[in-house]
Amino acid sequence: MITTTEAIDILYLFVKNSVILSDAKKPNGKLCKGDRPQDSNLEDIVFDAIGGLNRSPVQRGVLLLNIYVNNLNPLEAPNIGIGKNVRDSARIKYLSQLIQKAFEGVDGEVWLNQDTCFEVTSDDVFEDNGNNQHYISFRISFYTIK
Repeated sequence: MITTTEAIDILYLFVKNSVILSDAKKPNGKLCKGDRPQDSNLEDIVFDAIGGLNRSPVQRGVLLLNIYVNNLNPLEAPNIGIGKNVRDSARIKYLSQLIQKAFEGVDGEVWLNQDTCFEVTSDDVFEDNGNNQHYISFRISFYTIK
């Protein structure tokens, strides 16, 4: 049996050694477990979980992978108005595709050591109020028989 914290560690190491961080246009922020640095305006990747793991022989849970992206700057894109509330859709799309590439696997599943599986089950984009950013949130089903 493993804990939710250990599951997050496994996901963290997978991402750290994946195409996500070896790509030329990789996110420019830090990898963070649970919380990101206060007042960060970088493209941080934050890992967390929803509800924890069950205690069955095949443990299951839902992990989150969130990537923050700065909104468009009105000085660089004057046709968006004067606010900094407009998402950078091109950057969000690029980073979303990068995540999908890392988690492609066979039939959309990534297996590690034949006993741990990740599968992206959904993604969405949310506004990070007050930080002039949006973030892409990926829900990842996690299974292990450790």
